[in-house]
Amino acid sequence: MKAKFIFIAFIGFLIASICSCTKAGTGGKATVICKIINNVNSDTLSDLTVYIKYGQKTAPSSNTSGYDDHKEAAPRSNTVTFTGLNQGDYYFYVTGKDSLFPPNNTPVKGGGVCTILHSQRNSSNTFTVSVSN
Repeated sequence: MKAKFIFIAFIGFLIASICSCTKAGTGGKATVICKIINNVNSDTLSDLTVYIKYGQKTAPSSNTSGYDDHKEAAPRSNTVTFTGLNQGDYYFYVTGKDSLFPPNNTPVKGGGVCTILHSQRNSSNTFTVSVSN
C-alpha cells in the first residue's frame, strides 16, 4: 500500500512538473522592446520590420520566411514591441532602409538572439538589434 501511494505521488509530481514548464512563444507576461540601431545614425532608418522566431537561437532562413510573427515600426520610430511572451529564446531579424547611404534608401538588415530568463518572465526587456547594409 505504501509503495502504491509513493508511485501515485511520484506520477502526480511528474505530471505537475511537465505541465508547469513553459516554452518560448506567446501566452506569457514578458515584453521585449526591440530597438534597432545602425553604425552611424538611427534617425536615417525607415520602413523597419522586425520578424521573430520563437524558441530559436539561429535564423530560421536567409530571408523572411520561417518566422512566427512580425511587426512594422511606426514611421520615424526605431522600436517595435512584442508583448505576451514566455521565457525562452527568441531570434529577431530586422529589415529596413537607410537614407544616409547612397543611393538613398539602401536596404539594411540584421538579427540577433534575445533570451528571456525566468527572472524576467514578468517584466519589460529591451533588446538592441544592429543593422547594416
